[in-house]
Amino acid sequence: MPVTGSSLTRLSGLASGLDTDSIVKKLMDAEKIPLNQLKQKQQKELWLSDSYRQWNSSLYSFKTTTLFNMKFSSNFNTFDVTSGQPNSVTGTVGGGTIAGNYNIQVKQLAQAASFTGKNIAIDPTKTLGDTAQGSRQLTADTSINITVYNDPLNPSAGLTAVPIGIKMTDKIGDVVSKINSACDASGNSLGLQAIYDANLQQFIVKTKNTGADVKIDLSANTADPTSVDFLNKYLGTSDSGSLNLVAKGQNADIIFNGTEMTNLSSNNATIMGINWSFKSPTVDANGNPITTSVNVSQNIDTEVKNIQDFISKYNDMLDKLNTAVSEPVYKDYQPLTDDQRTSMSDTQIQQWETKAKSGLLHGDSILNGLINNMRNHMTTIIKTGSQFNSLASIGIGSKSYQDQGKLYVDETKLRAAIQADPDGVQKLFTQMGTTSDGTNGLINSLSDDFQQAVQNLTDKAGKIGYPQNDQSTIGKLLGDIQTSITTLNDRLTQKENQYYKQFSAMETAMSQFNSQSAWLSQQFSGGK
Repeated sequence: MPVTGSSLTRLSGLASGLDTDSIVKKLMDAEKIPLNQLKQKQQKELWLSDSYRQWNSSLYSFKTTTLFNMKFSSNFNTFDVTSGQPNSVTGTVGGGTIAGNYNIQVKQLAQAASFTGKNIAIDPTKTLGDTAQGSRQLTADTSINITVYNDPLNPSAGLTAVPIGIKMTDKIGDVVSKINSACDASGNSLGLQAIYDANLQQFIVKTKNTGADVKIDLSANTADPTSVDFLNKYLGTSDSGSLNLVAKGQNADIIFNGTEMTNLSSNNATIMGINWSFKSPTVDANGNPITTSVNVSQNIDTEVKNIQDFISKYNDMLDKLNTAVSEPVYKDYQPLTDDQRTSMSDTQIQQWETKAKSGLLHGDSILNGLINNMRNHMTTIIKTGSQFNSLASIGIGSKSYQDQGKLYVDETKLRAAIQADPDGVQKLFTQMGTTSDGTNGLINSLSDDFQQAVQNLTDKAGKIGYPQNDQSTIGKLLGDIQTSITTLNDRLTQKENQYYKQFSAMETAMSQFNSQSAWLSQQFSGGK
């Protein structure tokens, strides 16, 4: 095939009658065998790189989802929390939860500091200075100063907003936006929430945080009559008959198993390892204060299911790995050359490449190493101080060598282990330690195995999204192969030009010979 870029004048059989292009093509087909082999090697390395990168992504995903999620204590020591008044008290289990019955009375909820203007009958579609606002009409532009004590860790530190300008041309929605976005001189948000509800005819300004230390202070506005007028009209600061410019929040008041707690600044608290949410005071049907009972009981079904689900995902990953390293290799199916592709249909190409790609990771050392580590660590004994120190001791193990490490769960034995020593079962999976001395829990050891495999795959072939010719082992090899292909293409171009030059010289010589023959024939004919 003629090589693009040649400037050589090619004479194709004018004197000899030979099909020079066809002859040169056949000669070059033989010359291109090393190039085709190099391209096939390049294609196989590209396939191998893609395969490694896909596995890199899969192993990383398994580590950061399945293994990471299994470390949470919520998968073990699972409990049901049943409240006698779920509209008032609910709970979710946390670390160190203790089963039992808890008596709870919610006397009052933690509240934010707030101002509420009532019977604020205005038209939100019109400006505050519009006469249609009646007694709520704003008759002059003004500004308000707000200081908020909103930090439960530093209750004496207040944030004072940059004065909030309120104009007669503003609508109530504009005022709401200005208060919600109020910041101090350093750009720190005051943490305020404002809303106007036209149906309730209420204008409310409140803090986001709750608790007795939370406060809104409007005292700095007393010197400006227009500011006081706005606060009176819209926030009802004088509704009680006297000017009230400071609003405070309040703590929750909870009695828990006979112990009264008045220092809770939030309606959410962790007590006895349970995350409680207090929603309303506990009262009977007549509104009288009562104590409600909350039962916290161990839920073995959920823990069994969590462990079974994990073992199933582990088996799926192990099966995929075993399949990859044992996939058959079809040595007769090599990557197709360009010439081979032109003579095949798309279906034939796809079928061929399926065979050619098979077994790319057959016997791969990285994946085989991970498989061996997984199987070894899932059968090891962990020093937890419990009799349930291995998967076998809680009813999880393989049935035969042919299972290639697949694990089966004896649910009866697993339930008995959880009931006998729930903490010991949890430690078997999640205990923090060192793998080499047998103190690392199974999940942590597996996580280390997968992290090492991910690193090995990255060193071997990079990651998805990286350039193919990165600094990984295969990336460098691909760069070298491409350099060799470029060099070989240059040599083939020179070789092809050499063939055409030789044929051109032959054609020129034959043309001269033919001319001389014709001249001699003419001379001999003229002599007669």
